[in-house]
Amino acid sequence: MMVHQGMAEPSVLTVIPVLNEELHLDRCLRSIRSQTLPSDQHRVLVLDGGSTDGTRDIVLQHVNASMSDDGPTVELLDNPGIHVPHARNLALKQVDGESHMFEIIGHAWVPPEHLENRLADLQEAEYELGQLIGSMGTRIIPEGSGGPWEEASIEALLSSSLGGSGQFARFKGRSAAESPAFCLHRVEAVQDVNGWDERWIAGQDRDLNLRIANAGWPVLRSDASYLHMAKRRSFSSLWGMGHRYGYWRARQASVSVSRLRVREFLPWIGLLAVICGFAISSEVDGSSQFSLLLIVAYTSVAILVGLLEAIRFRRFSLIIGVPLGLMILHVSFSLGLLRGGLKQHPPANERVKSANH
Repeated sequence: MMVHQGMAEPSVLTVIPVLNEELHLDRCLRSIRSQTLPSDQHRVLVLDGGSTDGTRDIVLQHVNASMSDDGPTVELLDNPGIHVPHARNLALKQVDGESHMFEIIGHAWVPPEHLENRLADLQEAEYELGQLIGSMGTRIIPEGSGGPWEEASIEALLSSSLGGSGQFARFKGRSAAESPAFCLHRVEAVQDVNGWDERWIAGQDRDLNLRIANAGWPVLRSDASYLHMAKRRSFSSLWGMGHRYGYWRARQASVSVSRLRVREFLPWIGLLAVICGFAISSEVDGSSQFSLLLIVAYTSVAILVGLLEAIRFRRFSLIIGVPLGLMILHVSFSLGLLRGGLKQHPPANERVKSANH
């Protein structure tokens, strides 16, 4: 759709799916309620998938506080489908004249000018393109590395050049993107592709953006603002994340093989090359040395990334933590790909136990 002068003032429906998020939700909602975007241009929907902790109480506190402060309307709705795509489709049905939906989660938070800056940037980009934008993602930046060793290592890993692709990618400026993070979606674009595909418990946003792009809507990312997100706190939860994302990526590939990236198979390719090299070493001279070279190369690159992150965060222990986390992520994701390719039962959600069924 082309941009026309005199279009209505943009408004935002912030959508927050939650399930047992009491640890971080207060910070998330405070950041959303503190937005400089006028409250008459902003509404907040929190969709609860059946929390058994203090999540609902926290939301209700913010519902009342926002009313008292003349802030944006905050509403709490039930999400019988439990998972994120179900929550977002419910929110899509609740749109009441808003032009955009902002997708965030209960363990993320943003600066006060986040929505105002992103809307201004979005309008500028649309003016330059002469076309309405379907989705515009933002940056995820680390809050720091002052926490426990494992948590700090994961934070550094996911913001690194080797472990931070996709939604965690480092970038500057504004550009087209395949999988931008925490998008500001134009409601019309989401409706155009019939919302989120509820088959995908993970990776549903990447799937949505691919379909939006295929429908002719521009999908971009911009550094006009940023977002913080509480990441996994232990290597065991990092393993669970990698395994789960690998599984759902393989399942999505059953719909379209083009959704897989060559780099996602590199650990399997490398492992098979190493095994083959050792297996034929008695028949082919130098094959075992080639396998050893691959092992040394991978280890060296992982250590180099750890060194760079240790310098960036000024924390020496990351030299060990980042390479270890990188190996865990690669192995778990690769095994998840295999499990998904074999269409086995979905893995558990390592972040929220009550989401597993």
